[in-house]
Amino acid sequence: MSVACACTNGTQGAQVCAANGTMYGACTCSGGPGAAGSSGGAGAAGAGGSAGTAGTIGTGGTSGAAGSVGTGGTSGGAGAGGTSGGAGSSGSGGTGAAGSGGSNAGGTGGGNAGAGGNGDAGTTGSAGTGGAGTSGSAGNGGAGSGGSNAGSGGSSSAGTGGTGGAGGICQMAQIQFQPAIPTVYLVVDRSSSMFHCLTTTTSCVCSDNADTPWFTLKNAIEMVVTQLDAQVRFGFTTIYGTNPATGGMCPVMGGTLADNVAPAVNNAATIKAKYDGIASPSPAECTTIGKKLESPAMYAIRAVANTLTADTSPGDKYIIFITDGQEDFCDDSPEICASDSTVGAIQSAFTAGVRTIVFGLQSSQFNLPAGTLDAFANAGAGESTVASLAPGLGTVSIFDQCSGMSPWHADLVASGHPTTRGPTATVGTYAMTAGPTKPYKPNAADQNMLVNQLSTAITGVKSCTFDLNDINGQVITVDTTKLDQAHVKIDGVEVPLSATNGWNVDAAAPTELVLSGTACTTWRDPASRKIEFAFPCSAAN
Repeated sequence: MSVACACTNGTQGAQVCAANGTMYGACTCSGGPGAAGSSGGAGAAGAGGSAGTAGTIGTGGTSGAAGSVGTGGTSGGAGAGGTSGGAGSSGSGGTGAAGSGGSNAGGTGGGNAGAGGNGDAGTTGSAGTGGAGTSGSAGNGGAGSGGSNAGSGGSSSAGTGGTGGAGGICQMAQIQFQPAIPTVYLVVDRSSSMFHCLTTTTSCVCSDNADTPWFTLKNAIEMVVTQLDAQVRFGFTTIYGTNPATGGMCPVMGGTLADNVAPAVNNAATIKAKYDGIASPSPAECTTIGKKLESPAMYAIRAVANTLTADTSPGDKYIIFITDGQEDFCDDSPEICASDSTVGAIQSAFTAGVRTIVFGLQSSQFNLPAGTLDAFANAGAGESTVASLAPGLGTVSIFDQCSGMSPWHADLVASGHPTTRGPTATVGTYAMTAGPTKPYKPNAADQNMLVNQLSTAITGVKSCTFDLNDINGQVITVDTTKLDQAHVKIDGVEVPLSATNGWNVDAAAPTELVLSGTACTTWRDPASRKIEFAFPCSAAN
């Protein structure tokens, strides 16, 4: 048995009864707590840069001094192991809590000291813009409390270096422009002259359909529409009618389009089916009044323009007007009157936002006076237009020859122009000088020429001028003194900065990016699908 006794170190010891039972032995005392290990030194701060370098590991704390070993009893059992110390609490560079020293039970074996708590690593510094991130503070190792054995020193974790900020160049504003798909309405002459033979003049309706302007044009249109089917919303209609005054029908005069196919993407098969289904007239129909196919172009253009104006699809709207000769009011009226009304219809379409591209099929049957196609082309581009008149005549001659014709007079009244004789009493609006736009004049017998010119005209509806006030709904303001920092790519290929053969933003028009020369040609190629603009923030905002 044993009794409690007081030790000189302030703890309570025990006196064990001697073997002969006559007395108690000396007071046996447990070892005092070891001195706490000193905390680990802080890791050095990570160097600033692109990413902060991790700090070096702090030096471990010095071990605490061992406590005195208790004297073993003669027959005492081994002392129970000391309870290990708790780990140090974590935090941002927190100091680990010291482990509590284990208590010795009497006996031979001393209790083990609690392990020192490990300090948590410092938090990663936030990246500064263009500067070094602040390194994390190293955690202080928790000191182990001495048991019978020395407590281990706490280890310190190095602070993680802050991530370096980006350099002085701002992030690029990169835009993949999504061009709106244009709408192109093909307005094709279906008058009797389109079915004349190209190589002979023996009949007004050719016995060999393949030898007609209608056939070569049809094949060319179907080829081009198929090629551009996914890039253009194509519509189709014909200029068609017979004289209602002699038993015929001309529904387009009331706004009903003939042989109509409404515009749509991937419309080639539907247009081909409609086109292929139109039969040639019989020889009797080409000479009989009331059955002869007429060319009321002004009515067809007006009806198509109304349709396109009502079309809310995004993208520019175009008419491709294809004729092989004189226009009329679904009758055999003087050409000068029908051409004036056609110019007026084309100009009204442009005012409504619909441009007209003009084709005049050249053949032995082509009978339009010189300058008429030019007037149509200028009107379609919104340019100043010169009236097509015989030498020595002024625009007043249009009124003189047409005022007695009710269809022309109705168009004059609708135009809002003066209705009494004078130089401005015309359906169209005319000037003394013509604009620069010219019509296409392919040989009706040359299918390759037809295909090439149609392709050129239709791919030309892809504009080479981009409005920077509306790039997919985003407004870009460009600093034209820093254009060398920007980039333009067509299908991933860099376009050079050039005012004449590349891309440019003119200081006089800073809201327009313009492609010129081969860059514009490349963009208008049917194979070109994607254009990208990349402006650094120093050049655009």
